Amino acid sequence: MDISVPSRFSCLKIEDEDFKPVSGRKKSDKKPVNSTSAAKKTTHKTTQSKKKNKTKDTKQWEEWKQKDNEIVNDHYEQDLQHAILQSKLAFEKEKKHPAVLQISDQPQKKKKNKTMSLDQFLEKPKVEIESEEGNKEDPNFFDNIKESVKSEITKESVKAKRKEREINIDEVISIAQMQEKLEKEKANNAILTKELNEAKIEIASVKKRNSTLCSMLSQGEMKDKAAVLLELEKLTLVKEELTEEVSRLYKLLEQERSKSGNNQENHKNKDKVQKKKKN
Repeated sequence: MDISVPSRFSCLKIEDEDFKPVSGRKKSDKKPVNSTSAAKKTTHKTTQSKKKNKTKDTKQWEEWKQKDNEIVNDHYEQDLQHAILQSKLAFEKEKKHPAVLQISDQPQKKKKNKTMSLDQFLEKPKVEIESEEGNKEDPNFFDNIKESVKSEITKESVKAKRKEREINIDEVISIAQMQEKLEKEKANNAILTKELNEAKIEIASVKKRNSTLCSMLSQGEMKDKAAVLLELEKLTLVKEELTEEVSRLYKLLEQERSKSGNNQENHKNKDKVQKKKKN
């Protein structure tokens, strides 16, 4: 079968196709164009041409693939038909000439005249008629070949589909296993998050207790400090009072000493005066 197929290299792009020769001369009436706008236009055109070429290449590739598959299937059908036809022809030859093969295979023996009964003689033509009917050609021979080829192709396609299904089943099983693992991991994560939240709540409660204890201790320390300070103030006052009393007593003592000294001097003077008077 001759089918017009595009070349495999038709999808390749020739770089010189996008660039057309531009005439060197321009009309004097045309105004000069900005380089930026021209560059933008050229880039836009090149992107559009690239997109179109990509779509064309993909379409051509798909068409070429389809035609290649059709050619392969046609060749495969022809080969199958040829093989089945050869096998059937060989089978028919074996059917037509079985006696010759058996005689050639068997060793040559001396022929002996055998006596036949009347029943055997009558049954002999029936067997010959049946063998002749069997040796007649089948009118649906080629149709049967085509049907057998189609059945073989369908069997092979069923096998291929079965293999694909097996692959898909393996993928589905692996996906199901991964989903089960994922669900287990999610459950473990949920348990761990719950434990973490509980631990956070316990830590917060412990922090509150510690803060209350610290405040209580600080309050106790403040109270103790206040009591000590009060005692200190009292002691300082007592000390001041005692120092004042000691200083007052010391002054009195000094006064008493001075008085006693004066009294002694006066007494001595009196004694001296009396002694003089006596003398």
